[in-house]
Amino acid sequence: MASLPKPPEQRRRRSSSQASWRRLPPAGEFDRPPKLPVRKPAWLKSTREWWAVLWASPMATVYVEADVQALVRLAEMVEERGRGTLSKTEVIAMQQLEDRFGLNPKSRRALQWEITQAGSEKPEEAGDVPTLRAVPDA
Repeated sequence: MASLPKPPEQRRRRSSSQASWRRLPPAGEFDRPPKLPVRKPAWLKSTREWWAVLWASPMATVYVEADVQALVRLAEMVEERGRGTLSKTEVIAMQQLEDRFGLNPKSRRALQWEITQAGSEKPEEAGDVPTLRAVPDA
């Protein structure tokens, strides 16, 4: 398996032949995201919320109109997972679609996408991410 590309600030060699990373704004810039198609039974609330979060995310800024049909297909898989009817092979297909659309940190790194912080020109660095504290046992 090929290694994932490092962010530009972590590279030792910064030759111009390396592909450049795409910096994504902290949130999507859509006035109105595409609507989910009408379906029976109606979409679950969790699927509608997932759709809204997807289109408000930084990744939505790189999606084009041609991507909408594949994202609707992914929404259908999210719906079936919510209903508990998604098979094991469909779960794998769902994860592959999520990877192709940069919906997890590893896939964003493979796609060479960086998410910039609000009010900042630099990408989010590992040290900037809050860490969870262990809660002492009572």
